[in-house]
Amino acid sequence: MDNSMIYRRLGDSGIEVSALSFGTMRWANEEQCHQIINRGLDRGMNYIDTSTGYLDGKSQQWVADAIRDRRDEALLSSKSFWAKANPADTVRRRIDETLDKLQLDYFDLYQLWGLDTVETVETALEKGGFIEGIRKAQDDGVIKLGVGFTFHGSPEAFRAAINSGEFLCATISYNLGSRKEESQIRYAAENGVGVIIMNPLGGGPLAKHDDKKLAFLRHRGAGPSYGALRFLLADEQISTSLIGCATVEELEEDLRAVERSEELTEDFRRSLIERMEDDGISGEGLCTGCAYCHDCPNDFDPSAFMEMMRDFSIYAGEEAHLIEWLRARYAEEDKRLEDELEKCIECGQCEEQCPQHLPIVEAIRGVKDTLGR
Repeated sequence: MDNSMIYRRLGDSGIEVSALSFGTMRWANEEQCHQIINRGLDRGMNYIDTSTGYLDGKSQQWVADAIRDRRDEALLSSKSFWAKANPADTVRRRIDETLDKLQLDYFDLYQLWGLDTVETVETALEKGGFIEGIRKAQDDGVIKLGVGFTFHGSPEAFRAAINSGEFLCATISYNLGSRKEESQIRYAAENGVGVIIMNPLGGGPLAKHDDKKLAFLRHRGAGPSYGALRFLLADEQISTSLIGCATVEELEEDLRAVERSEELTEDFRRSLIERMEDDGISGEGLCTGCAYCHDCPNDFDPSAFMEMMRDFSIYAGEEAHLIEWLRARYAEEDKRLEDELEKCIECGQCEEQCPQHLPIVEAIRGVKDTLGR
């Protein structure tokens, strides 16, 4: 095993996790998954975040097969039932069903997926609720460490979950371009709850090699993901950050971020924030590319549209050029902007599926209005 990896405590659990860990929702195929998982384990990565919903369940099965002969090297987290705190019996049954399907004996962690309201927290804590189901699974030895939650909601909901004392860790969206959840990170850490970062590169924008604005994040041939990940590594209140790599080469590039760990200071972290602010670069309130909204009843692709809008906001800037920008990118897919927008009937289903609660319909309507349609 490579000994250059940085390790951090997962809150007060006593568990050590690699400061960079596996996100598992962006692979193209099983071979790619196996290559990345095995190389990452060789390099000291040990935490894997999975879900029954990623890639229609294929991702979790690929991961299970990849670690079958290396199970003791990995801390495997699972989750199911997006934005629902299902009853204890339902959760307990789903855990057994998933383990049977994957041919695994246990998960290390299980998460309440998509916590967004105080009511969700209260429902999870009720007698016969989600937490009780996880505790039963722990008693039966099929959940080894405990329960966490992934967060997409209000600060009140986050703090209610932390204050309950039931959660081992919290997974939260945070990166150099989008820092609105910083107070939540501090609150979790202060209360002994491990902090796991999703969207560390904003869903992709902080990894674009060809953008001159991000040149200050590069180092010796590495792309801007190098500096963006070092920003997170410099924060000792963050336990680990989930990186979703498409190739082993991307993984190796990202892992360069753990080099020269003595330079990962608070002054370094603040200097990157100041540079982002001076250059007017922000990813606040933008699409992270999760594609949860992909399934449109009228064959429009809200995910592709919102990713184009995101990239325009970060890289292009001048509003007068938006239509030109969108037309060019649709043309790359042999599509026409006007024809694609006509498919959208503004039903709002995409917004219901969006974990970032983005105003997708408003954005689509705004472009339609500009086109005079």
